[in-house]
Formats: sequence, C-alpha cells, structure tokens
Amino acid sequence: MNKNPPLEERIEALLRERSQAGNEWHAALSELYDRYRSQERLLERITRISDLFQRAERDRGQSYAEQLERKVRQIEKIVRISDRYQLMLRDLNDRLTNISTHDELTGLPNRRFMQEKLQYEISRMERQGTRFSIALADIDHFKRINDSAGHGCGDTVLRALAECLRNNLREYDSCARWGGEEFLLLFPDCELTQAAKLAERIRVAVQAFEAEGVPQNIRPTISFGVSEYAPGKGLDQALREADLALYQAKADGRNRVVSYQEQPGAGADPGNTLP
Repeated sequence: MNKNPPLEERIEALLRERSQAGNEWHAALSELYDRYRSQERLLERITRISDLFQRAERDRGQSYAEQLERKVRQIEKIVRISDRYQLMLRDLNDRLTNISTHDELTGLPNRRFMQEKLQYEISRMERQGTRFSIALADIDHFKRINDSAGHGCGDTVLRALAECLRNNLREYDSCARWGGEEFLLLFPDCELTQAAKLAERIRVAVQAFEAEGVPQNIRPTISFGVSEYAPGKGLDQALREADLALYQAKADGRNRVVSYQEQPGAGADPGNTLP
C-alpha cells in the first residue's frame, strides 16, 4: 500500500497555506520537502541510468550470442561443404582407381591389376611357402563370331563370358581380361592338379552358358592352358607355360583344358597334359 502520494499532498497543502508562512516549522518543512524532492529526482535519474546500462549490456550480450551463433552456423556450413568435397574426392578417386585397374567393356580387372596381383601372390608364396597356379583362357573361334555376327555381338559375347567366368570363381580366385579375347585366371593356394579341375569346371559352365543377346546359333566355348608357379621359375616362364598349354588345347580341337607338365606322366588334369 503506497502512502506517499497522500502524505505529499498533505505537505504540499500545508506549504501552500499563506497563514502559516511565517512559522519556523513552515520554513523547515519547506526546506526538508525540497531536499526530499531533490533526492527523489536524483534516485529516478540513477534508476534510469541503471536501466539504460542494463539494457545496453543485455543488447551487447545478445549481440555477442547472435554473432557466436552466426559463426557456429558458418562453421557448420563449411564442415558440410568439406564433408561433401571429401566424399566427392573419395568417389572420384574410387572411379579413377577402378578405371585404371578394370576393363571398361567386361568390368573385369585388367592386365595391370592382374600383374600387381601376381606379384603380390609371389611375395606371399615366398613368405608363407604357399603355391599358386594360373590359367590362360581364350574364346574359341572369336574372330569367326566377329566376322559373322559383327563386333557388337563379339562385345556381347565378351561381356557374357566375363560374367560367367567371374560367377564360377572361388571367393579368393581372380580373373582379368588379359587382352583381346584372352583372360588370365589366378588360383591362390592351388596346385596344378586342382587348378586344372577348377578350369574344367569353368569350361563346362561356359559351354552350358546361354548368353543373353547372343544369337542362338552362336554357342561360344573357351579353351584353357594351366600352369603352376614354382619358386625360381619366374612369372614370365609360368605365363609362357600357360600359353604353350593353351596353344596345345587349341591344337587338340579347342573347348578343353590342358595343363603344362614339366615331367611327362605327372599330369593330373581332367583329360590333357602338355609335356
């Protein structure tokens, strides 16, 4: 309950009484009232200054908060841009790596990839004493397919057989397009006998494979030459032996697997050996 207005009004009424102007208490009351009013005005002024100062501090604090919030948003935007940029670079790098290591037509690893894979397998063999074999495969009468049905059909055959080869590998085997209609297969931890059986299984799968988009009168087959890499032999020698075995498979009528054997009679392939 505020009693000041009534008291102030009573004091001001007393001070306005002319009949009391000569009294000693009137002068003292007038002086005391003037001091009161002065202190009141001073207090109001201090209060206004304090309010202005607090408002200014609040505005300044809010400004700092807004600036900080803008900075945070800018940093978040930069981070998002950086993440997208890094993702684009990673995707681009993956595409470039894929282009440099895979054949565009068939999607299989290319010769460069397989050469690196072979060197890796040789290093692993030297460290762990493992063995591996390779098989050089060639599509039979591929030139005849191109000449009779056109190069478009030839490309379709290449893609279809590449898919068939890939689908019939073991999980840790590799197959690359070695060049033209030739493919090179790598069988890690695999001796010659087992590799020949794996190649024969793939040959049978290719023979039974019905390639989509290929005319019914064209039933492509494939021939294999298999060799085993041995310490001290050298990769070029192993490839040459696989090529010789493949040549023998072609000479024997195609659509077959021939293993290269250094010692006649030691072969264990499904049907043919090359001494």
